Amino acid sequence: MAVTDLEARLQSLVDRDVEAWSQMPGRLLHVLAPGVDVEVAAGVADTTTGEPLVPGARFRIASVTKPFVAAATLRLVEEGRLALDDTVASLLPGADDELLRSGGYDTHAITLRHLLTHTSGIYDFAADAYDRSIADGFTAQVYRDLGRRWTRFEQIGFAVSHGKPYGPPGRQFGYSDTGACLVGEVLERVTGLTMGAAIRELVGYERLGLTHTWQETVEPEPTGLPQLSHQYEGEYDVADMDASIDLYGGGGLMSTCRDLARFFRGLLGGAVFRDPASLATMTTTLVDVPLAEGTPDDDDPSCAAMFLFRAEVGGETWWGHDGFWGTTAYTCPARDVTIVAGNQRSGMPKGFDRMTIVGEAFELVSAAGGP
Repeated sequence: MAVTDLEARLQSLVDRDVEAWSQMPGRLLHVLAPGVDVEVAAGVADTTTGEPLVPGARFRIASVTKPFVAAATLRLVEEGRLALDDTVASLLPGADDELLRSGGYDTHAITLRHLLTHTSGIYDFAADAYDRSIADGFTAQVYRDLGRRWTRFEQIGFAVSHGKPYGPPGRQFGYSDTGACLVGEVLERVTGLTMGAAIRELVGYERLGLTHTWQETVEPEPTGLPQLSHQYEGEYDVADMDASIDLYGGGGLMSTCRDLARFFRGLLGGAVFRDPASLATMTTTLVDVPLAEGTPDDDDPSCAAMFLFRAEVGGETWWGHDGFWGTTAYTCPARDVTIVAGNQRSGMPKGFDRMTIVGEAFELVSAAGGP
């Protein structure tokens, strides 16, 4: 199957999904493999104007930021500037440490490793994004004032005031944007740079070929910006929400499917770290760690590593992460195939599976004589 034939078949996948799921504003799909570098799009970039969505559009990647944060952190570990057993008390002395201790957290027991594996026990300030039974949570606050500029410290404080510890550090898995924000703060303190600039330097955007990835509203925008793909949360256009709602480590990067494909391929292919042991550390999953009570029951701790998740698709092992507003980015290292997809909306209805299109695209690449 020629690449043009593959592109046509990938196009049929995104066209089908936009037609099948009326709640989906637009669909992006990028496939990167030896001899294959294709992106297709369907639907609209903006439901208000009806502007058609085109390949290469930019969007907020939300939690897909976390693997970037972890990779940059492990680069600092490689350089001897951090250690995974460093404690929060030693890494974040001062106001952050005092705030966490006021919420009942033993910051002398919580380590950088705990933060990176979601086993710190620190309550997720954005928990109501995944559990709408939580009354008056962070999301509700955002809806009241879409333009409010949040600080990282305010979000940590929200976790302290609106929730309690999931449990002792290292004893349970509890997905925590708060913990990721703390890692973002560590990056800034150790490097003296903004989080976005630190990731850019440590991960090596230029070397990996990332041209349109940056920390929104913090770093300067790249030149020649592609189309903005609007994303939606219920009735709200995410573009109307100040970037600070998800900016400091749990999220924060703006990117494209192309850049994400190059990052994940480089990360899982060994092009980010100097020591192969770093990638082995990042992809070591949790063993015998239960799910924390009160957290989403579809999380599987046995598939969780350092801000990465393992998935089995098409008989192969994949590594990647999802983003809240509809981004899915996964790499199969054994076959050197990376697939990035976007459905550009949170809360798709029951029955929609983000990984389905990954498996379908992988089948097409395999049928085309790919890896």
